[in-house]
Amino acid sequence: MSAAPPISKAALIPGIALVAASKLLIRAGVARRTDGWRRAAGLVLRGEESTFVLSAFGLDAWSDGPSQRSADLHCAQSHVAARLAAQLRGEPAAHIRVTKGEFEDRIETTSGPAYTLAHDPWVEGPGRFVPPTAWNGETATALPPNATPLVNFVCRISHDGECDVWARFNHVGIDGVPAQAILTRLESTWGVPRSVHFPSTQSFAPFTIPRTCPGRPDLGEVQTFLNFEPLLKWRKGQNAHLPEPMTVGAALLWRMAHHEVFRGLHAGSTVEVPEVQGIPAGVGVVVIRASDYTDKPDGLARFVKDFNRQIERTRSRASPSMRTLDAAARIPASLAANLIRFGLSSDPRAFGEVALTMLRDAKVFGAPLADTGHTRGFLAIGNAALPTVEGGCVACVSAKGPVSTIAQYPRVLEDVLRDL
Repeated sequence: MSAAPPISKAALIPGIALVAASKLLIRAGVARRTDGWRRAAGLVLRGEESTFVLSAFGLDAWSDGPSQRSADLHCAQSHVAARLAAQLRGEPAAHIRVTKGEFEDRIETTSGPAYTLAHDPWVEGPGRFVPPTAWNGETATALPPNATPLVNFVCRISHDGECDVWARFNHVGIDGVPAQAILTRLESTWGVPRSVHFPSTQSFAPFTIPRTCPGRPDLGEVQTFLNFEPLLKWRKGQNAHLPEPMTVGAALLWRMAHHEVFRGLHAGSTVEVPEVQGIPAGVGVVVIRASDYTDKPDGLARFVKDFNRQIERTRSRASPSMRTLDAAARIPASLAANLIRFGLSSDPRAFGEVALTMLRDAKVFGAPLADTGHTRGFLAIGNAALPTVEGGCVACVSAKGPVSTIAQYPRVLEDVLRDL
């Protein structure tokens, strides 16, 4: 995809006026509230950099027919392809394609799954947990010229039928939680007969270098595995005394605010939003600057209270940002995209300068990034209880953004988690 169009300041005034009018009409009951998050995704999450990556490791490719087990790689690949197709036919969330337009991408329901499948050689050692670089595979079903599949799969199969599955999802069509649910059901159906051990921070160090970001050569992405046990232990101790419970995400943002690299930044944290008033489930963003609270005697308690209140308002679609997005969903795409890009790039209170998303069940979780904004990067964190060979647990942490910024994040976050 080409670079995002420049922001037009002249178009801001009519855009703001139309959003204000849309809010009034919705409040008066004259206009129906629509899905602002999904519309926004179709406006600013259109490029390769906006896709996100999930993974499943150690699946048994032959668990449905052990007697057919074969060491022949071509046979195993054909079997995996047929089995994946059958699994996805039972996944309605995967029956979506994304149709590209001039200003906006839209989702369309399809009669079957819309995906591609490619195969990579099997990888041993810590490099096993580095995502593929080539995602273009064979399209499972024919697509119109202006349409793209919801997901790109890459499978790596060992000689004894162990299968690692990588999935790159188009964020316009699906969010992290339902996407991870697809992979979790895949793991449950196929089975994981042997324990998968993930790399420690030290053993993965040779791979913790920025890679080129697909679709945005001016950006990079970096990945590491970190021990979250000190943070979780600290959070548990604090929660014993706080008036309200502190989430893991809030605990991390609080500790990050004490580090010079993150101090003073507005951080946008994603929130899972359930179906509300007929609007489908989606994602919201809570923006907070933890450093505003760190010098106050009761700063942590106040921070947690405000963060929790924002989460609750976002989940009920009552927050100002959710109301604004839903109102913007009713105005022309070009004006809405211009407003959202302005918020992303010019107002840190709108979406944050750095973003954080956490997906509890994810293994390796590759961060997404909008086509503008989040100049301090986007962090994605998966399951914090991934077992290592050494006996401890880690979480995969990935970051996407300007190379000079995200290159230091593995070291900085290691410091943040250790200095408790």
